[in-house]
Amino acid sequence: MNNNPAGSTWKKWDLHVHTPSSLVHNYPGSNQEERWEAFLTDLEALPAEFKAIGINDYIFIDGYERAREAKFKHGRLKNIDLLLPVIELRLDKFAGVVKKEKDGTYSQSGWNRINLHVIFDAMDPAIIQQQFLNSLTPSYQLIPGSSSWQGKWKGVITPESLAELGRMIVESAPEDKKGDYAPHMREGFNNLCVSLDKVDEALDKPYFAGRFLIAVGKTEWANLKWDDQSIAEKRNIINRANLVFTAAANPAEYHAARKKLEASKVNATLLDCSDAHAPRASKDKDRVGNCFTWIKADATFDGLVQAIAEFEDRVFIGDTPPKRLLVEANRTKYVSKIRINRKAGSTLADTWFSVDMPLSHDLVAIIGNKGSGKSAMADIAALAGDTRNFRSFSFLKDTRFRNPRNKLAQHFVGALGWHDGSESERQLDQDPSQTSVERVKYLPQSYLETLCNELGDGGSATFDTELRKIIYTHVPDEERLGYASMDDLLGFRVAEIDSARERVVKEISKANAEILQTERRLTPEFKQSLQEQLDAKVAALNSLEASKPTPVEDPTTSDTAQEESKAAAETIQALEEELRKLRDEERSLRDKKAAEAKRQAVLSRIAQAIANHKKAHDQFVVELAPMLVEAGAYVNASEMVELRIDTSKIDALGRSAKESIAVIDATLSSQEPTGLVKRHEATEAAMAEIRGKLGEKQRLFIIFKDQVSKWERAKADLIGSKDKAQSIDWFKAEIESLAALPDKLTELRTRRVELAKIVHEQLGKTVEEYRRLYGPVQEFVKSAAQMDMHLPLDFDVRIEESDFQDQFFLRINRQSRGSFAGKDESNHLMRGLLKEADFGEVDSTLKFLDSIDDMLHFDRRESGGRETRIADQLRKGVEPQDILDYLYGMSYLEPRYSLTFNGQEIGQLSPGERGLLLLVFYLLVDKDDIPIIIDQPEENLDNQTIFKVLVKCIKAAKQRRQVIMVTHNPNLAVVCDAEQIIYATCDKTTNTFNYVSGGIESPLIRATVVEILEGTEPAFKNRKQKYGL
Repeated sequence: MNNNPAGSTWKKWDLHVHTPSSLVHNYPGSNQEERWEAFLTDLEALPAEFKAIGINDYIFIDGYERAREAKFKHGRLKNIDLLLPVIELRLDKFAGVVKKEKDGTYSQSGWNRINLHVIFDAMDPAIIQQQFLNSLTPSYQLIPGSSSWQGKWKGVITPESLAELGRMIVESAPEDKKGDYAPHMREGFNNLCVSLDKVDEALDKPYFAGRFLIAVGKTEWANLKWDDQSIAEKRNIINRANLVFTAAANPAEYHAARKKLEASKVNATLLDCSDAHAPRASKDKDRVGNCFTWIKADATFDGLVQAIAEFEDRVFIGDTPPKRLLVEANRTKYVSKIRINRKAGSTLADTWFSVDMPLSHDLVAIIGNKGSGKSAMADIAALAGDTRNFRSFSFLKDTRFRNPRNKLAQHFVGALGWHDGSESERQLDQDPSQTSVERVKYLPQSYLETLCNELGDGGSATFDTELRKIIYTHVPDEERLGYASMDDLLGFRVAEIDSARERVVKEISKANAEILQTERRLTPEFKQSLQEQLDAKVAALNSLEASKPTPVEDPTTSDTAQEESKAAAETIQALEEELRKLRDEERSLRDKKAAEAKRQAVLSRIAQAIANHKKAHDQFVVELAPMLVEAGAYVNASEMVELRIDTSKIDALGRSAKESIAVIDATLSSQEPTGLVKRHEATEAAMAEIRGKLGEKQRLFIIFKDQVSKWERAKADLIGSKDKAQSIDWFKAEIESLAALPDKLTELRTRRVELAKIVHEQLGKTVEEYRRLYGPVQEFVKSAAQMDMHLPLDFDVRIEESDFQDQFFLRINRQSRGSFAGKDESNHLMRGLLKEADFGEVDSTLKFLDSIDDMLHFDRRESGGRETRIADQLRKGVEPQDILDYLYGMSYLEPRYSLTFNGQEIGQLSPGERGLLLLVFYLLVDKDDIPIIIDQPEENLDNQTIFKVLVKCIKAAKQRRQVIMVTHNPNLAVVCDAEQIIYATCDKTTNTFNYVSGGIESPLIRATVVEILEGTEPAFKNRKQKYGL
């Protein structure tokens, strides 16, 4: 198979299988034809994953020739894609003395020689015979124990000559030892050896250039001792080889052997082979099919060479490669093919697309020149996978294939064939629906550029969302508490912290109200207003003093008048005293009613507060109950948390106040003769009657006394007391109290600062909850060091402001006078303040609050800072308390996950560094396992960064998900060892996009890579050497 469109796939390779034509075998059959039929049938019955077989019949090629003829002339071995000829030789380097067993093998006590295997490309066996085996004939030597036969043996390698050598050796042995020897032909082979240099000479021919590999047998090589004489030769032999062969009983034995090679710091490209000498049904270890080697490559010699170059990634020894198991366990998450074609009934003349192509489940690289259709295939694959990033398509957009003028897109459909056999088909002129489930993650170049720009400008809501999602994927299942997203999990963990913070924010709002009231009272205008009102009251008092009633002679002072009016005067005096008492009694009752009414209002407020508290408690019990059930604590929440409320005393006081008010009201309004109303009316009537009977002088005097009484009451009302609002003494007390307000304001502001500290402390507690959840992803990033990758990526949680500037200025009238006057000026000022603030530190946060507060109170544009009123700087409808509550409530501060790279914030990185960080983020950190399509990941990256970081991330990503990348630089496909390369071209004359695919080992694909990459084969080889491929 010259080229597999699906690219490099996992297959089983067994490169050490002996046929019935081998010198040593245990295949059943009465004759050679039966043995060969059984052998071929055995190979045909191998599991489907066996695709490459190395035919190894020691120094003879006729077994390979017969197997090849069976396949290509007689149609046998259709399940086997590749047959490779393997020659097995014995080197002249001896690993110790071993004993020869009857079957011709060796154990301790005769000469143990190192086995050398030459694996040839699938070529004409005649070439191998003539150009290699025949040229080795003069170079063969006999082992030391048989050297005496060197001159007698003719030395031409044929089955007959080997049998003749074996016969001579056996016949020379003592009669009692002849039974220990193997059959003559096998014995003759066992006594041959050749030098490695002679093998190299025989292979140094144009026929074999680039068409052979050397392997050494691990077991025989290991028997060569590490001593001063042999250590250099031992290293030389294995390190000159391309491969090391072993025949392990199980994968564990293989891995133990490989670890020993690695510990010895020698070539450890170890392959497990069956070394089959017996049929599959045999219990022998060395039987057909008993091989654990999987190789991810085309079943070609070039595929084997590529696998050796990428040994760690392309060779697996065991039952099944982990990626195959992963794919089978997640069949709905791997795309097996892509189809793009015209819709049925389309009348479009141009072809544009006619694609039906298999896709690798590992790394697919789409290469080609500009305009060749690379991004077209990526967009269409993403569309068929219902990507959420369809707005960033570069091909399927209105200015290109979806141009409404030609409506090309409506003629085509794209489909992805999933590994479970299902297919998702989409019309190219329609975007995914909002309800569709994203099955493919697509990172178009424009999307990455947008994210980079947003991050460079200070933040990206899109990236924040992605970051939270990806951090959540690393949270262990047992710590997710059953929540389906990071937001839900965090909401649960910080719910009580948020509640506590809300309570403190309410306290801050109350403090702001008191502060604003106190500030208002401290203004000169307020004091001036009080003083002016006091002056008005004093002026009224002076005016009253000046208008004191003019004295009238008391007619009772003369003896005659005194005698005449004595009785009347006494009566009037008694009535006036009664009226005074009635007024005093009414005033006392009304004062008592006011006091009882105030007490009743306070008691009512207390009752409401208790009711609110009970309601909150009841709600708390309701919320607590399901949490207890979820925790497995089957406890009655209302019994666990009790609230004792006894309002009997409050209720009694309330009833008492109510009853007292009712009694007072009844007394004040009573129409009973003994009531205040009737008594007042009776007294007034009696006085009026008596006054009517008085003489003129007495009447005038009585009027005078009445006027004086009213004047005195007016004077008393004006002077008042400190408790009587709007009186002279009250205004004086108010003005006097202003002196204590600065201290009170200081206390209130101090209290507000303490409350702000508590809010910040609560934010800090929330941050700690966030940090607990990003721990696993940080540990994962640290583990990248195991990949020998320089990845200085750190996760953190920070308290950061969100949209403060915009929200603050929505409340400010920047056309009014103040620190924040002028749009450009205030924006510049605020950016500076925000840049200086470190909201993760409480002192820096408080400094920020104080700076904004200060600038609201003083115009800091002017030297000295002219005092300004907050209310004068606000937009219509905005109250001073609104802006202070926003400032000190700190709702604009929130914990946010962040990433740093080399200790720098994302916004401080160069565009290339930001792009690399995003790629690392999506490729390495993101645990999502749906296919990912990346457009031009190498953009803005230098070659060193590509090799040291990006390549390793891509290789790591393809181990756990399907990766498809579009690249202008095929070098990236090469160094990433893409399993499938799709070469895109566009025929402009017919408007047709063409795609050819295959593995990098395919000569066809390699030629396209060279053509795009460098243009010449030498330049390609130079590039290979540069990147260590």
